[in-house]
Amino acid sequence: MDYLLPVLWLSLFVQETLQLRIVRVSVPAYRLRGQTASLECDYELGGSILYSVKWYRDNEEFYRYLPKYDPPKHAYKLDGIKVDLGRSDSRRVVLQQVTLRSSGAYRCEVSAEAPSFASAAGEGRMEVIYLPREGPSITGNEEENRRGDYLFLNCTSGRSYPATELSWDIDGEKVTNPELLVPYGATAHAHGLVSVALGLLVPRGRSMQVRCTARVAPAWREGSEAVVGHGLLAHSKEAMLLVRSAGERTLHSGIMVILTLLIRTVFKEF
Repeated sequence: MDYLLPVLWLSLFVQETLQLRIVRVSVPAYRLRGQTASLECDYELGGSILYSVKWYRDNEEFYRYLPKYDPPKHAYKLDGIKVDLGRSDSRRVVLQQVTLRSSGAYRCEVSAEAPSFASAAGEGRMEVIYLPREGPSITGNEEENRRGDYLFLNCTSGRSYPATELSWDIDGEKVTNPELLVPYGATAHAHGLVSVALGLLVPRGRSMQVRCTARVAPAWREGSEAVVGHGLLAHSKEAMLLVRSAGERTLHSGIMVILTLLIRTVFKEF
């Protein structure tokens, strides 16, 4: 009977390798509002015959592919979802002009015909980004800046989604002392957009370079330069630079948006 053991192991190995399985589900982590999003579902049928491929966003079906039907592709109405049927197939679904409502968890579900009726699924999450139309602005509180040992500056981000993350640098070093930072809550605007603000206390009596940086995904940078004299913001110049990931024009998920406002400050004793 010992000879049956290798045969049994071989049978189990063949059965395992012939099973339907998901190889990879590719969902872009970030897209800009209005861009196209391509979702890919790579799978192996093994010894099975494909019955259907279905796509869901937050557990609501919006696309299915059934090879036995004519036509095999069908899209369902879902807020924030506009399927490009001409560019979608059994392994890819293309979304046109994504909106903030397109954000969510996307799941691909593959099912096999009889007799196995096997199924497998994989998912990924996509966030749709709205970039600010203007860079962060720095202002000074005139009343507060007429007295005391510190000047008070305030950095306010443009409207975006999701909210930007603000930080301050003095002479190239990030400010981490909580006693110098004055945080504010986010301000809500129409269409789900938000803006944030962060105050900074800087000592009088010396010249320094102050930088406010707002971070949002993905890769984009906007900067401004301004002059502060006698405790007040005198004038500013703005310059915009769009930064894309190397090797392609689409935006990668791992890159952050950096909005920078650079201020050259001149402080004088009163």
